[in-house]
Amino acid sequence: MARKTLTTKPNTRDDDATTVLLDALPPLDVGGSVLVVGDRTGRVAPDLRNRSLEVTLWNRRAQANRPGTPWPAPGPYDAAVVRLPRIKAELEMTIHAVAAQLRPGAPLYVYGANDEGIKSAPSRMEPLLGEVVSIDARKHCRVVEALRPEELPGLKQSLDDFKSSLTLDLPEGPVEHASYPGVFAKGQLDPGTAALLEALPPISPKVRLLDFACGAGVIGGSLKRRRPEIQVWMTDIDAVSVEAAKQNVPEAQVACGDRWAAVQAIRHFHLIVSNPPIHTGKGRDYSILTDLAEGAPMRMRDKGQLWIVVQRQVPADVALKEVFSRVTMAWQDTRYRVWCAENPIKKRR
Repeated sequence: MARKTLTTKPNTRDDDATTVLLDALPPLDVGGSVLVVGDRTGRVAPDLRNRSLEVTLWNRRAQANRPGTPWPAPGPYDAAVVRLPRIKAELEMTIHAVAAQLRPGAPLYVYGANDEGIKSAPSRMEPLLGEVVSIDARKHCRVVEALRPEELPGLKQSLDDFKSSLTLDLPEGPVEHASYPGVFAKGQLDPGTAALLEALPPISPKVRLLDFACGAGVIGGSLKRRRPEIQVWMTDIDAVSVEAAKQNVPEAQVACGDRWAAVQAIRHFHLIVSNPPIHTGKGRDYSILTDLAEGAPMRMRDKGQLWIVVQRQVPADVALKEVFSRVTMAWQDTRYRVWCAENPIKKRR
C-alpha cells in the first residue's frame, strides 16, 4: 500500500489576479490615498507606493506580521483596490465598509479569478454603487471598477450593521450565536465541528482548553457550557470571527493572529481542539494543519491532548505522527475523521 503524504495543491490565482490588477490600474493622482484590501501576495502596496501613492492596508485576516482588523481605518480615501473575498457572503460587507471610507467619485477596483466568482461580483456591487464596468480580463482573471456615488442610500457604516443571529443545534441543545458575513459556512453548523463535539470525551473541570482556528467560538463555547469550570482560550486568523467569538463566549480569552502568532509557546493547555482549515479558496493547503501539529507540544502540559477533525481524505495522521508518538483515530464516518494525538516525540537538539 502506498504511503499517504501531505501534498499541497498550489493556488496561483492570487499572483495571477494581482498581476492583472497592477497592469490594469490607470494612473492615479500623485500623493493620492489608496485603501488596499485583502492583498494576500503583499505585492500591491509596494507597487502603489512606487507610484507615489499613500497606501493604507485593511486585512480582515491576519497574515504573518500583518494584523487582522474587523473594519478598515477611517478615510476618506481617493481610491480603493479590493481582492475578491474567498467567501461570497463577505463581498457585500466589504463593499459597504470600503465605500463608507471613499471620497465621492473615487474609484473602487475589485479583482479576482473567474472561477472565484469575479464575473458575478458586479451584480453584488451595483445595488450600492451603481454601474460596474470591467477594465481588464486576462489570465482567467478580471478587474472591475465602480465610482463611489455622491449619495449612498442604504449604506451600512459599521460592523454592527451586519450582525445577525443563528440558532445552532449543538449537543447541549439549541444555542443562539452572533454571526457576520463569512463567519459560518452557509449559515450553518459545520458538520466536521459537529463530529468533533460528538467524539470528544468528558472533560475534567480543571482543564485549560485552547480552541485553535476557533471561528465564531462554537467548539470552545460548547465545551464551556458542558463544563463551566474549565478555562477557555480561543484564537483565529479572521478578525470578524474573533469579534463573534467574543460575544458568543464572553468568558473566554480570544485573540486574533495568524496560526500560533497569538498564543505564547508556554506549556499551558491540557487540551487543544481544532477544526483546522484545509482549503484556501480553490487551493488546498496543509501548512496550517502541519503548523498546528508542530506547535501544539510547546503549548501543551504533560499528558495533554490534541483533538482535530478533518475530511476523510486528508491524511492528518502523517502530520500528527511526525510530532506525536500516540495518534488515534477516535471516530470516523463517510466524510470525516476525528484524531487524538498524545505524547509528543522528544526531538534531539
